[in-house]
Amino acid sequence: MKKSLVVFTLVTLSFGAVADSAFGPSEDLQKFYQAFDTKNIPLSKMQSWPYYKYVSMNMQDFVAYGVVDIPAAKLSAKLTYSDQVFDLNQEFKNGQSLIENLVATQTKGFVVMKGNTLLVEFYDNGYNRGMTNNLQSASKTYAGVVIGKLVDQGLIDLDKTAESYLAALKGSVIGEATIQEIANMASGIEALGDYHTPGSNGYEWELEIGLQTNGTPQGHLNAIKGAKASDAPRGERWEYSDQNTDTLGLIAEKVTGRAMPELLAEIANEAGYQDKSSIAKTSDGTTSPSFGINVSAIDYALFHQYIAEGKAGKAFYEMAMDVKNDNLAANPAGQFLANGAGKVTYGMQTYYIPEENVLMSIGSFGQLGFSDLSTGVSVINQQDWSINMDSDKAIDVIERSIKVIKALR
Repeated sequence: MKKSLVVFTLVTLSFGAVADSAFGPSEDLQKFYQAFDTKNIPLSKMQSWPYYKYVSMNMQDFVAYGVVDIPAAKLSAKLTYSDQVFDLNQEFKNGQSLIENLVATQTKGFVVMKGNTLLVEFYDNGYNRGMTNNLQSASKTYAGVVIGKLVDQGLIDLDKTAESYLAALKGSVIGEATIQEIANMASGIEALGDYHTPGSNGYEWELEIGLQTNGTPQGHLNAIKGAKASDAPRGERWEYSDQNTDTLGLIAEKVTGRAMPELLAEIANEAGYQDKSSIAKTSDGTTSPSFGINVSAIDYALFHQYIAEGKAGKAFYEMAMDVKNDNLAANPAGQFLANGAGKVTYGMQTYYIPEENVLMSIGSFGQLGFSDLSTGVSVINQQDWSINMDSDKAIDVIERSIKVIKALR
């Protein structure tokens, strides 16, 4: 039995998953290749096989409240292509090549970049250069970068509470949490778990951000205010919840007087984005950085290169790499992720692999990006898994990405 499956029952306690929910092994691969009519995709199954491989590239047509477009950089990065193509035919592990593993993990976009030079560019599943794909929770790292920039500018104090910035949160569980606790997923609110059963906390939240349509939303801000307390004190346990990230987004908008798409456009300009991107709107007409960013594979790689080159701001790196205030590593979820690359910690909405000096973003259905702080290399994976966190493929993707990073050192 694979080690990743040995810790499965422990991880479900952390992610709050159930049998058909957020964490587990893949569905029958045959489902991935079934034909379907792209004009008649059932909304209740839009995030499942075989439909999601199309939906994830066309989120503007499926999220309930639409998206806000973000323009490409005013001055796009000038990209070059390496004279020496990185060999994806080399062995990954157990006799399987890197390219075979890309196919086996339903990878639609795989890009490796350094210094604006493309070292690898791989596409599949109907995806190609210039098209966008939803980042799911890998979007959270963007929120972390935005908050870090605002801390550097003196507009946000990590030790102040959420309610000191958003009066509407006064008296709520998350309102009493500090910005640092929220950014580190230790705000004291319960973790979101089952995203697929009507009435569950995950499903009800997805009504607010446009990923579910069977039900009546109570309002994005109301859903944040109404988040229930966990059974752990604030600051003591890593508990994964989109409400943390969207609270940070609303605070960023409050202190700047600018909408989140404008703040993301700043990053697009600084990173040199090639293509238009977008972010999903919520039931309140705000936006959701917890899942909703849609970018091309090259722009996702440019974003991780931006981080790898040390351009994301002082506060971002200090918190993202602060292993002393980490609550993830000792958590069952952290123990699971450690199967891929050793100890993994969490800060500022971002994962950190201390032994490799690599920052990592992770999103549902296989969106994983890596920033090698030692060399400036970025590696990104956009994939089409059948479940939020595939217990086997997640470890493969981490191992695969780190193997490529090490080969380029």
